[in-house]
Amino acid sequence: MATVTAAAKVVLRRPLVVGRSSTTPWAVDKSSSVRCMSTGTRGARGHGWLTKYRAGLGGRHLQGRYPKDYVSQRLKWNQEVFDLQSSPQLAYLDLMVASDDADAEVVSQRIVMELATTALPLSCQNFMALLQDKDGHGYEGTKVHKLEQVTGVCLGDVTGQGGHGGRCHFSVDPRGSFEHEAHLLSHAQPGMVTYMSAGRDQNDSRFLITTKEAPQLDGRFTAFGRVTDGMDSLQDIMTHVFTRRGRPSVDIRVTSCGLL
Repeated sequence: MATVTAAAKVVLRRPLVVGRSSTTPWAVDKSSSVRCMSTGTRGARGHGWLTKYRAGLGGRHLQGRYPKDYVSQRLKWNQEVFDLQSSPQLAYLDLMVASDDADAEVVSQRIVMELATTALPLSCQNFMALLQDKDGHGYEGTKVHKLEQVTGVCLGDVTGQGGHGGRCHFSVDPRGSFEHEAHLLSHAQPGMVTYMSAGRDQNDSRFLITTKEAPQLDGRFTAFGRVTDGMDSLQDIMTHVFTRRGRPSVDIRVTSCGLL
């Protein structure tokens, strides 16, 4: 009769989990007090997230939309920020979308924006300086370098590095970037104009125009304006321009820009 070793006795006594191989060395008893952290059970995305999701409360852990009162309150705050101005400061961008068809007529599409110059003077000063610079250091001639389906249109790289570069206007800060002013405006509505900061106090020339509600950007990017006319053109670009990993397949350029 074969002798059963001590190691074999341990293997024979090991409890098994349904659906796992008996040779799996890490099989554990379900009744064990040791909790498996990879099961995605209670607390994996915030305590009670499923209950909140089913109740329509949403939240910051990917369990649904933000609450309606969260969005409505921030839209009210946005309006209060723009109401601080005695008269609106308007700016424009003319975007031209290239076509694969050589015979197709190319038409520029104008985007008109209102800037919160009273509440965010430094952010708006940099944006307006880049709009008015016609010496090759401003927005004129730059490309739309990315179309983010979950947020919006990314552009403003004045160094021509495909979205990996950018610098603020030299009259604002000769170092190439400037600090955050304040997160006064929310991204909870389409059409918000916001700097795409590479990190804390690293605003440069790159900016984003939201085409969807994006409150997840609140506290990260500094919004300083909103689109008042031309949102239909931006939505048309987002819908009809083919992209590869977010990069547009055709050139979309700023042919003209300035203040109104």
